[in-house]
Amino acid sequence: MKSMKKTPQITKSLLKKSFGLTVKKVPLYEAALTHPSFRHENQIKAKLEDFDRLEFLGDSILNEVICQRIYADFPDADEGMLSKLRSILVSQKILSRIAAKFKLHNLIRLGNSLGQAMKTPYKFKLMTDSMESIFAAVFFDLGRKKTEAFILKHYAEYIDAKRLFRLDPNPKSTLQELTLKKWQKLPQYTHKFGPKGVTTTVSIDRRRKASGFHKIKKESELKAARALLKLLRQEQ
Repeated sequence: MKSMKKTPQITKSLLKKSFGLTVKKVPLYEAALTHPSFRHENQIKAKLEDFDRLEFLGDSILNEVICQRIYADFPDADEGMLSKLRSILVSQKILSRIAAKFKLHNLIRLGNSLGQAMKTPYKFKLMTDSMESIFAAVFFDLGRKKTEAFILKHYAEYIDAKRLFRLDPNPKSTLQELTLKKWQKLPQYTHKFGPKGVTTTVSIDRRRKASGFHKIKKESELKAARALLKLLRQEQ
């Protein structure tokens, strides 16, 4: 029962303070903030919505809202570009940033078996899963329009093409798609290993190239790809 003491009781006032929402059905949000591991360890008797089902619906709601917004905001984007923008916006990287703003890690009820997970990279998955569950809770509690307004309010700073591509979790894939489409060729990566790390240079031709440095090879490739994407967009 130790994990129960660490988590505040889910109340209307707490939800108002945390999410800025005037809620009606507190049990929906309690369910969205109660991971299955907590239920199993604490044998909760109260009837709550299923966390995993809420997450499933919340993920679909988020995708629909984001798709409609970028479709309206980027009228010149083709299907490939719209897909890329959507994948970045609904990625764990951005969703976990939004969850962190709400300090969701202080609200999620976890079983003792997962308590230490909040100190590892796995915490971002726990936070994003719960954030998606919250979207579903808002939908059932307050309706479609308020759910859309809630999502877009907290995504507003990210719905910008230039910023989105800086946050792209997979710039290598984006670069490859771009070079295949425009030059019908793959980007070429070369590496220079040193005592402090790896310098990666990625190029399309002699003029179009960029480098990135990191102690880890994979990260240096990502930095190089991101840098070259920036140069190519400036060129366009």
